[in-house]
Amino acid sequence: MTPWRVIVMSVVLLVIVNIQQAQAARSADDYVVISYHDIVDTTVTPDLPIYSQTITRSRLIEHFNLISVGGYHPVSLQQIIDAKAGGQPLPDKAVLLTFDDGYRSFYEIVFPLLKLYGFPAVQAVVGSWLDVPAGGRVPYGNTTLPRERFLSWEQVRTLDESPLVEIASHSYNLHYGVSGNPMGNEQAAAVTSIWNAQSGYESEAAYLERIRQDMAQTQRRFQEQVGHTPRMMVWPYGAYSEATLDIAAEYGMTYTFSLLSAPNQLRDPMRVMNRYLIDQETSLQTIDEILSNRVWETEDLRIVHVDLDYVYDPDPIQQEQNLDKLIERIYRYGVSTVYLQAYADPDGDGVADELYFPNRHLPVRADLFNRVAWQLKKRANVKVYAWMPVLSFDLGDGHRYVTDVRTGEESPDQYRRLSPYVEDNRRIIREIYEDLGRMTKFDGLLFHDDAFFTDFEDANPEALAAYQSAALPSDINTIRNDDTMMANWVRFKTAYLTDFTNELERAANYYRQADNKQFTTSRNIYAVTIMNPRSQRWFSQSLENFATGYDYVAVMAMPYMEEAENPNEWLRSLAQRSLAQVSARQLVFELQTQDWRTQTPIPSEEIAQWVRILREEGIKNIGYYPDDFHQNHPDVNVMRPVFSIGRRFRAAP
Repeated sequence: MTPWRVIVMSVVLLVIVNIQQAQAARSADDYVVISYHDIVDTTVTPDLPIYSQTITRSRLIEHFNLISVGGYHPVSLQQIIDAKAGGQPLPDKAVLLTFDDGYRSFYEIVFPLLKLYGFPAVQAVVGSWLDVPAGGRVPYGNTTLPRERFLSWEQVRTLDESPLVEIASHSYNLHYGVSGNPMGNEQAAAVTSIWNAQSGYESEAAYLERIRQDMAQTQRRFQEQVGHTPRMMVWPYGAYSEATLDIAAEYGMTYTFSLLSAPNQLRDPMRVMNRYLIDQETSLQTIDEILSNRVWETEDLRIVHVDLDYVYDPDPIQQEQNLDKLIERIYRYGVSTVYLQAYADPDGDGVADELYFPNRHLPVRADLFNRVAWQLKKRANVKVYAWMPVLSFDLGDGHRYVTDVRTGEESPDQYRRLSPYVEDNRRIIREIYEDLGRMTKFDGLLFHDDAFFTDFEDANPEALAAYQSAALPSDINTIRNDDTMMANWVRFKTAYLTDFTNELERAANYYRQADNKQFTTSRNIYAVTIMNPRSQRWFSQSLENFATGYDYVAVMAMPYMEEAENPNEWLRSLAQRSLAQVSARQLVFELQTQDWRTQTPIPSEEIAQWVRILREEGIKNIGYYPDDFHQNHPDVNVMRPVFSIGRRFRAAP
């Protein structure tokens, strides 16, 4: 063994001794994928410009030694495929090594090390970069790099012939950012309908054709230069969508990789695999935590519910100042999540008259949601949910809305809601959600509290026909006069609404950019349905049903809205009743910051006390609505000690 390897392996052994407990988290049927980029040997090229995610040869050797000494086993994609199909099981602590962008350093530095250690790996190349003539410049972000920094097709062929290397596509020409909105936010080309100041947004058809042409060109160039089509797509920036997954599969790339930091299980589909991004600052301890699946993540959720109506201003300069104020507040706050309004409701009636994103069916008050959500994600580093109505879209009088059997008309005491039993309404709402996914960037969906039916709704003919198909009478009054039929009717309507929101989730997620945050859903539920179970018939809402239908159940824990005589005790009781039915991990408690009875703000000290009470009762995920960042309400300085997640972490499951 060479002296340098003895020294490095001694260091690694010290790390291993200190983290044996961490390694117990790996299971027999999992594998971890890690992502490298360029590798530089500073002893040979000390003046070579270094870009993000670049690591040194010596650091890579440290990582390889850690893998070797720590009992990890690099595997090939084919080994994973075979194990999944019931063939040879994966070795303990399996690891798949991937290298992105097709740097020449892979051939000159990494490939010899792979042969030395006997490690298999994947190299993902950008086809258009390989096609740049010798002596040319390769477009790389906002600059260009010499063609010589990247592999040649001849080197790719040599690598492809090795049993240790499999060549993947990193797209033909999608490794760049495009303008994603009129404000010029640069977003990943593979998942963005391009904005052009002269022609507006790229159409859905044009976007799909652009992606298909890229995949087709990848297929052609691989066939011409390597002799076969790649079966792997490594998405640039880790950004993909269900639509791009479908298109890649059409061209033979059925295995793809993201940058969602999580281990993979053999039982998981290989349509998209998770990867951890590695760079020079990834310490030996951190990489061992990654490889042993002992990564630490934020323990609890702290959620700020933001009205985009507070950001909007007809004066673009003032609007940008509003946005900066919001971003600064969220960044300083130390919260994990923002529920961000995607619809316009300036009159506060809970019904969407306009939307904050381009769509096919409602006016656009301002093309603002994508801009604000993107800035929150990138500048404040929070997870952003699109807060959307389920039924409360006001499309005018030419559409069919939920009706009350007593009058045959809409109830003036309830939100105006499109009847989901009318197929044309369902189509329109699905298309609105699909447009949300294609035209904006977000990480989750919060379904508004408008998804309910009273015990007199819905009386539309299509609704009555649906009841009859579920073995119920088509007459609501007959149903109401029989307790058993009433219970069955409530269950049917509850499930019907949940099933419809699941349709909307799929519609929103089809074009939505998936990146390094897991897509999750949440739905508002009225507290009265928990405090008084009989009231479930008044809303067609059930905590148990919601717990099976969504990642989170957002309980509207608003004591003044519910006219609680003792708000503190009411919150304690609500928490206890909720926790008796749903785990703390799945519950979100949303507090109120405004007393809508008097249209006055609730003192920040009182809201902070409510947070303390909920934490004492075991509620882990806490939010509030609304956040008035203009008036600093609630006061960040009062709230931060009890509300900020700060440095509380837990080991990833």
